[in-house]
Amino acid sequence: MLPRTILKPAGIPGWTSEVAIRSHVIAIVGIGILAGSAWSQEPAMPASFAKLGPIAPAIRQDIRYAGPFNFTGRRVPGYDAAQCILWRPAAEALARAQARLAKEGFHLKVYDCYRPTRAVRAFVKWSRTKGEDALKPVFYPAIDKARLLSLGYIATHSKHSRGIAVDAGLVRADEPERPSPTGGGPCDGPFEQRAKESSVDLGTAFDCLSELSRTAHPHVSAEARANRARLLRALRAEGFRNYWREWWHFEFHGPSSPKTAYDFPVQ
Repeated sequence: MLPRTILKPAGIPGWTSEVAIRSHVIAIVGIGILAGSAWSQEPAMPASFAKLGPIAPAIRQDIRYAGPFNFTGRRVPGYDAAQCILWRPAAEALARAQARLAKEGFHLKVYDCYRPTRAVRAFVKWSRTKGEDALKPVFYPAIDKARLLSLGYIATHSKHSRGIAVDAGLVRADEPERPSPTGGGPCDGPFEQRAKESSVDLGTAFDCLSELSRTAHPHVSAEARANRARLLRALRAEGFRNYWREWWHFEFHGPSSPKTAYDFPVQ
């Protein structure tokens, strides 16, 4: 609070009264607050991006990095909401893939969509930090955390940050919604012991950092291979390409697809 009485300094033109002084100070403080807000403001979602929910409401969502049940064991920076956001043409293509699968009695379930670059940096930092490995028995049971980056399970850049990549699995159309899991056995262990994500066996759980996650791995069950093929077929028909190391990871490559990696938060 300013003092009640302020003496008029000699020789300073324009300094006329306590009221004037208070006005000047208030104006300066106001400018400072506005400047601080401008510097701290988060970048906005580009107009070419869209939330998936209104475009494809039948697609289930379990945005895993918005909560603690992921390989880092905590909510990932940049995920302020459990919301799938994509470049709009990619979201529309995903909706078409969903329509194909619905005819076969299945629905898509997405686990990650657009990923802010701050999240990518957080993954790299986590992989280089000792400890913070409480969920190793679930997500990377057979691999030393220090090797995840060199083996390619953690990347320094991601097409998720361009809004063209999606991590997706399958559920049966008639199965009830499931809450995001809070635990589970080894992700590459028996189906009955893994995190409860779906009644559909895809060979491993989502985000399983294991050789068995390779899309064409020969040592998963015949049922899992058939389910992976069904997912691959539906998404490939709508312009998505699968990453061979992860059965769940797909990238949409359409005309004028974004080349920029974005860092606006998921909200």
